[in-house]
Formats: sequence, C-alpha cells, structure tokens
Amino acid sequence: MRSFEPPRLRMPHSSRLKASIIMSTNFFMTSQSISRIATFRRQLLRIHGTVLTLVALAAAAATTFGWITGTGPFGFMQQTPMVWVMAVQAYLLMTLIAVLLILGSTQANTRKWHVVGALAHGAPLVAAFSSLDIFASMGVLGIVWIPITFHMVFLSLETFAAIYPHHG
Repeated sequence: MRSFEPPRLRMPHSSRLKASIIMSTNFFMTSQSISRIATFRRQLLRIHGTVLTLVALAAAAATTFGWITGTGPFGFMQQTPMVWVMAVQAYLLMTLIAVLLILGSTQANTRKWHVVGALAHGAPLVAAFSSLDIFASMGVLGIVWIPITFHMVFLSLETFAAIYPHHG
C-alpha cells in the first residue's frame, strides 16, 4: 500500500529550509500534545473501568451477604428480597458497563466510551439525591456522601474527556 505524499512546491532553498523546520516543529508539538491527551483518555477509561468493576462486584457481594445473613448494612434486604433483586441487577449491570469501558479504551476514538462512562453515573446520582430523606431516616446520610462523591468524580472526569476536542 502506497502512502500519500502531498505535491511539493518549488521554493528557493532558504525558504524551503525555514518552512520545513517550522512545519516539523509544529507537527512535533501537536503530535506530542495529542499523544498525551489520547494517553490520558485511555488511562481514564482503564482506571474508571477497573475501579468500577471492583466497586460494583464488592457491592453485589455485600448486598448478597446482607440478604442471605440478615446482618450488616444490607441486612434489611432479608425482609425485602425484591430490593436485593433490584440492587444486585444494578450492580451487575454497572459491572458490565465497567468492562465495556476497559474494552473501549483500546479503540481509536474513545469519545463514545467517555459518554457511556459519564452517563453510567447519572442514574445512581439521581437516585441518591432524590433519596436523601430516606438515607437520613435510615441513619446513613453521613456515609451516603462517599458513593455520591465517587459518582460525581467519575461523571466529571468522563464528561471532560468526552467534550474536550479530539484530534486526528
């Protein structure tokens, strides 16, 4: 396969040399900055996917433990098993999304995976913020800010990565 070469323009020797140096310098700087941005995007997806996988699987295990034993912060699920069914589905679906983020980090254009990563945190945030009174009545309002912060951080990072201009 032949590579494409643009037609060469005839210029005096000194002009060609200056143009060549200017073009090479601009290309190098642009190429380097694009590479750093692309590296940031790929690392963000890998880190986000890995952390989200671990957190979602741990939450699924914790809710299952609470449902089976009736103890711990999720012990109430033994009396309301339908809550466990919905919670474990949500955690396992979040695990699936996390694995897709890791796989998406290998693609040339990662923008759509950053959008998926950002949107994945929307539903838990809406649920958390609209249920603050429920958390307060359960006595866990103080600790609920940990998952809210987790979701806000990754929502912000993925949104930034999605809207920051992609080059190439």
